[in-house]
Amino acid sequence: MHAVNERVAWLRVDTQTILTIAGHVITKNHRISVQHGDGSWTLGLRDVSVADAGRYMCQVNTEPMMTQTHLLHVVGE
Repeated sequence: MHAVNERVAWLRVDTQTILTIAGHVITKNHRISVQHGDGSWTLGLRDVSVADAGRYMCQVNTEPMMTQTHLLHVVGE
C-alpha cells in the first residue's frame, strides 16, 4: 500500500491478528516481515503453507481511515 508519513498496520483479517505496526513486526510469527520505502508498505511471509491462506489487510491511520484487503490463496504444500 502507498502511504507517506502515516502509521501503517498489517492485520490478518480471519484471526483478527495485528501483524505489523509502523514498520515493526508485532506478531511472534518469525516468518512475517514488513518493508517500507518511498511511501510503499509491503508485508512479507516466508515458507508459506496452506494455513496461511486468508485475508490480510493494510490499514493506514488517516482521517478517514484507509484500508486495502488482499486475499492469499495457497495451492498445495
